[in-house]
Amino acid sequence: MKIGILLCGDVPAELVDTFGSYAECLRAQLKLDECDSVTVWDLYQAGELPDDINQCDAYIVGGSPSGVHDDLDWVHRLPQFIRSAFFGRKKLFGICFGHQVINHALGGVVKRSEKGWGLGVYDVQLRQDIGSLKAGHNLQLIAVHQDQVIRPGQGFEVVAGNRFCPNYITRYKNQVLTVQGHPEFNGPFFNALLSHRTEKFKPEEIKKAQVTDDSLICNRRFNRAVNEFLAS
Repeated sequence: MKIGILLCGDVPAELVDTFGSYAECLRAQLKLDECDSVTVWDLYQAGELPDDINQCDAYIVGGSPSGVHDDLDWVHRLPQFIRSAFFGRKKLFGICFGHQVINHALGGVVKRSEKGWGLGVYDVQLRQDIGSLKAGHNLQLIAVHQDQVIRPGQGFEVVAGNRFCPNYITRYKNQVLTVQGHPEFNGPFFNALLSHRTEKFKPEEIKKAQVTDDSLICNRRFNRAVNEFLAS
């Protein structure tokens, strides 16, 4: 399995020494080093995209501080690549911004939510199985988002959600899987990230969102299911 990471954002420079780069977080949390190869394209800074979709078997579109409607060259170019990969039958996995832009590129609707920020850990209920994750169970992942997928992409099914974020996990057959949360984040990293976002969030919002018990987050179980999806 050859994996491609489309880098749409990165870890703040002051946190890299402690937690690594965003690509390194993905490698570690998703255990991507067990794949045959992992190639990173720096899309958001260098404008890099694969020359040929066949360079990889699957592509991961990660998180970003940007939104799908931002007037940025790389944001405009990404949906066409997603469509090319999709119609070329490549697997796609999207995280947060990646979840939104994949649905956007394939016929869905993404908007700023009237409900405000999704910040911290909140429960969503699985409506369908994702590999070893079974329907009916609650899933807890870290979230940082204002925008939401209001209508999933054409032919997509909603796998998990709640009243705040109804379309939290979406899937297209066995080819595309997307999640609004951040399975690549752990508690210590998220808390450090919040401490560097004081211009964006109020002190009481930061205090409420901080992760006090890392064991409550379902990263390992969810990431195992992601690996099952990518390998299937």
